[in-house]
Amino acid sequence: DEDWYFYVVDRKKDMFISGGENVYPVEIESVLYQHPAVHMAAVVGLPDPKWGEVGLACVVLKPGAAATPADTAAAVADTRTYLSRLERLGFAGVVLVARGDDPVFAEGFGLADREHGLRWTPGTVSTVGSITKQFTGAAILELEEDRRLAVTDPIGRYFPDVPADKSAITLHHLLTHSSGLSDPEKYGDFTPVDTATYVRAVLAQPLLFKPGKGYEYANANFSLLGVIIEKLTGGSYEAFLRKRLFLPAGMFETGYILPAWGEGRLAQGYLDGKPWGTVLGRPMAQDGPYWALRANGGLHSTAYDMLRWARALVGGRVLSAASLEKYWAPHVSEGGDTFYGYGWSIATGPGGEKVVTHNGGNGIFFADMALVPEADLVVVLMTNVISETRVANTLLERIGARFLAGEAYPAIPEVVALDPSALASFAGTYKLPGGAGAFRLTMDGEALVIEAEGRQAFAMLHSVRDGEPGRLDTLDKLMDRIIQANRKGDFGPWFEAYGGRIPMERLKTRWSEIMGEIEGPRGRFLRHEVLGSARTQERDETVVRFHCERGTAELTYVWDIEREGRLLGMSMRGLALRLRLYPSGERELFTWDGGLRPPKIVRLGEAAGPAGGTTLTLSDSKIAAAAVR
Repeated sequence: DEDWYFYVVDRKKDMFISGGENVYPVEIESVLYQHPAVHMAAVVGLPDPKWGEVGLACVVLKPGAAATPADTAAAVADTRTYLSRLERLGFAGVVLVARGDDPVFAEGFGLADREHGLRWTPGTVSTVGSITKQFTGAAILELEEDRRLAVTDPIGRYFPDVPADKSAITLHHLLTHSSGLSDPEKYGDFTPVDTATYVRAVLAQPLLFKPGKGYEYANANFSLLGVIIEKLTGGSYEAFLRKRLFLPAGMFETGYILPAWGEGRLAQGYLDGKPWGTVLGRPMAQDGPYWALRANGGLHSTAYDMLRWARALVGGRVLSAASLEKYWAPHVSEGGDTFYGYGWSIATGPGGEKVVTHNGGNGIFFADMALVPEADLVVVLMTNVISETRVANTLLERIGARFLAGEAYPAIPEVVALDPSALASFAGTYKLPGGAGAFRLTMDGEALVIEAEGRQAFAMLHSVRDGEPGRLDTLDKLMDRIIQANRKGDFGPWFEAYGGRIPMERLKTRWSEIMGEIEGPRGRFLRHEVLGSARTQERDETVVRFHCERGTAELTYVWDIEREGRLLGMSMRGLALRLRLYPSGERELFTWDGGLRPPKIVRLGEAAGPAGGTTLTLSDSKIAAAAVR
């Protein structure tokens, strides 16, 4: 096109035969993308009288290095070095950074498909999760421009028999998560449910607050908007987006099912090292996902298509200037220093710039995107290993800070080669003085891992910021009291910890669901154990272990760091209790939990005195002395 992009639309075959050999275009493209000069690549088969078919490789080269300003070139080099180190620690994904129309950095790291050895590229297709919400928001504004609706419309205009307490909910409330609605717990992303049943279930939920009087992120808000889009257009949600948003933006690789990607195009997901597959491989309706996912998540795209989307928004190709202003307005506070627009989170950059951003994930895949209109900057991230390398949660912010403000990336020690037998010699139990706990180092295959025993050792290993030991001890005791009360059917302490924010009935239901998830594969719940609390980068976290007849399970409870004793939520995928140790020297190692926390240096030395032994010291431990084996 006029911007020097080319598009391969609706590739007819995922394999062609040339000279009697099977040729797979995606494998050739993967190799082409590994060349540092390749910007885009596509391979198609063409008829040939001699060979049957021959491959045609279409390649667009990246701009020359001489055209890149020195500061941007330095940021690009630093980013490549940082991501390459992360790749050696398990990160896999793609990162794209663009200034203006062209990417200054667009590279894949690690494998998108381990089973077939296919690396990530900027053309790899992956789910963008809740980034889907911004497309739903744009579609609603398109319909408003068509005068087929108004964001001030009450939902009763589109749904019959809306309960009286929800009659004041407007489309604006849905777009900004200020409706007070919540997600029906019984419908997961892939649970079959028809439109009418899903809508009834959402509207039957008790309101968390009066419409417009609060903020609570809920996928159901955007699913209801998706239903409205289908009601007004008479077609599928995806069909409307493809016609009015994707094709005008040149996004031929974005959608649920209409792009009909061939085999080998989609990134495969991995959960704790095991193949999980893809979102599109899960149960869904003929025209896309069921309603617990449709219109709020699950759309698939490529890094290049997401850049095209950003350029289309800024260039006015899909929304008018008035609609774009409404789209990116800071309508509702998210509770901190960020606000919610219409499917976007509105933040402030390191230099005071307006940043519009959103991420999305399902615990396996993760995507993140940010636009800084004043700086003409776009950053896109996709990964398929968020369960293993959670560094992606903060990676986009770090990349943006490097390109916007020149902030250096966090230091990551270089991994050195060390024989597994040398690592095994460090295994053992290192006890803290005074019976304050211990650190246990064990081999897991060829990897050395560290785990804390006792609450003081837990705080030493898992805290990344200075904290008051007394505060952490208070959280341990409060959590113990909440669990004990829950077991007796008294949910008052839990209700108080949430600040009365969550209705008592919902807490009772949630406890039953938690127990079902824990006991289902493990048998009857026997007892609980508070392992300890730690201060992470932005919050306090307490981990509780539930002992059952056939195993254990851990829950991480998250606390507001500004308000002591105020519970924010919980997760079965919280702090990694066993941290892998990577060698950075002969007797020096560093912890790595996937990047959620900065690495800690672990130094091993010789104990003084006649008893001898080996000491273990953590780099930033201010709580206790070195442990001794």
